[in-house]
Amino acid sequence: EEDDQWVEEQKLEGHSDWVRDVAWAPSIGLPKSVIASCSQDCRVIIWTNDGTSSAWSSKTLHKFNDVIWHVSWSITGNILAVSGGDNKVSLWKESLEGQWACISDVNKGQGQVTEAEPQAA
Repeated sequence: EEDDQWVEEQKLEGHSDWVRDVAWAPSIGLPKSVIASCSQDCRVIIWTNDGTSSAWSSKTLHKFNDVIWHVSWSITGNILAVSGGDNKVSLWKESLEGQWACISDVNKGQGQVTEAEPQAA
């Protein structure tokens, strides 16, 4: 913009409580854009835009048992770290079929990564 003003391009609505963090996945060489958001509603939502239109689709990653404070993508943009009020960090990855699964987690005080139990989305 010539007047150095920001313009709202799209409003992504899906959470029912305060949004606590938003992370844009690195997309080097990928045709789509992916954003993760987390909220006090105990959900993480994955927002995807395929690059062919301005429309974004949403998918709830998981309904957690406590508030989610932070989301962060790996440098390659294929693994999402999620941390929240349960003092746990979990790592999530999307399958080739488009389903998200927890691949590992760390509990507070353990300092050891363990393979996660399969969880339904």
